Amino acid sequence: LNRRKKLLSDYGVRTLELYRQASGQQEPAIVILLDSYESMKEEAYEAELFRLLVRISREGLSIGVHLLVTAGRQSNLRAQFYANFKHQLSLPQNDFGEVRSIVGSTPLAKTMEDIKGRALMKRDEVDVIQLALPVAGANDAQVLNNLRQEVASLQEAWTGQRPSAIPMVPEELTEADFYSRASVQAAYKQGLVPLGLDMETVEPITWNISKGNLLYLTDRQEYMMDFVNQLTHGKQKVIVFAPKHHSLQIENGVDYITQEEEYVAALDTIKDRIEGRLERRAYEHVATVVIYDWVNLVQELSLSNQNKLLYVLEKGARVGYASIVISDSNLSRQIDEVSRLVKTYKQSLMGIRFNDQTIVTATNKPPMREGALDTQIHYYTVDSLTRKLKVLMK
Repeated sequence: LNRRKKLLSDYGVRTLELYRQASGQQEPAIVILLDSYESMKEEAYEAELFRLLVRISREGLSIGVHLLVTAGRQSNLRAQFYANFKHQLSLPQNDFGEVRSIVGSTPLAKTMEDIKGRALMKRDEVDVIQLALPVAGANDAQVLNNLRQEVASLQEAWTGQRPSAIPMVPEELTEADFYSRASVQAAYKQGLVPLGLDMETVEPITWNISKGNLLYLTDRQEYMMDFVNQLTHGKQKVIVFAPKHHSLQIENGVDYITQEEEYVAALDTIKDRIEGRLERRAYEHVATVVIYDWVNLVQELSLSNQNKLLYVLEKGARVGYASIVISDSNLSRQIDEVSRLVKTYKQSLMGIRFNDQTIVTATNKPPMREGALDTQIHYYTVDSLTRKLKVLMK
């Protein structure tokens, strides 16, 4: 809107048509369609979108930006908004008063036939109009069948580029669906670690390594196991530290560290590699260190090994040895130094209700009367902002 207003101002004209004549440029007209105004009510973005719609309805006509809005009832629209619409029409309604409020006092409000596509349109006078229907049909079933045939013939005839499908979060996210998505494959190819699909954009949400290590909080053991399995699909080497008595399935190509003597050797090796990469300033993400079942694992670590692990968690992410800590909500009760560090992480994935834990905070957290999380729904929080995503864990 601002750009178009400046274009007209530069040429000293007031309408898009005059701008085209003065400049010789073919700035296109834009039509914005909002189908069902009620669908945006009580959404988080309602106030911001309403302000934008009012501005378009007020300023758009002269600069070639046109607005077409449908609504169930005119009373659902604010007068500040619909007063800017020069043309208004009403389809047949049960309440004649609703029709009159749109087109004004006219006997046509009572005599309008209930025919598909028939409407009253308010211009200088009230006119009866018939909207073009996509197909003919004697009844609803026939119209629907004919419409399907029409769409099929259009699809068969069209050989050009098509727009992307409207993004829809699947009711159940399967591994086949998730890993076959082009956006997920592209993320893996770039060396990223996809966590799930954003509930709004249906694009993959990836672990932001630049924000540091990741905390995965869940009270369900099967979620922990599924998440470890998901991490093995990435480019990075996966090193899993787990308690002696764990329930993980052993995957090929993954290093599992589960014994006291193994803890010592593995932590020393990783510490040496981190120090070497710090000296060489090597920052590529080459390994993911997974700390599985945190609370139980820390209890099995000696103080010396806890200090080594603390070094890995503090320094590793900078030089490509980033860590993911998987824990239940009992992490909040841990008071050791390394657990205190984990509780400060800026980035987290949660498979529990936000208000059932006290570790992760967010400025936009759900209300206290938060409902149960739906199947495969998690929270992803970074820099104190949280959003929901669809995950593979179920």
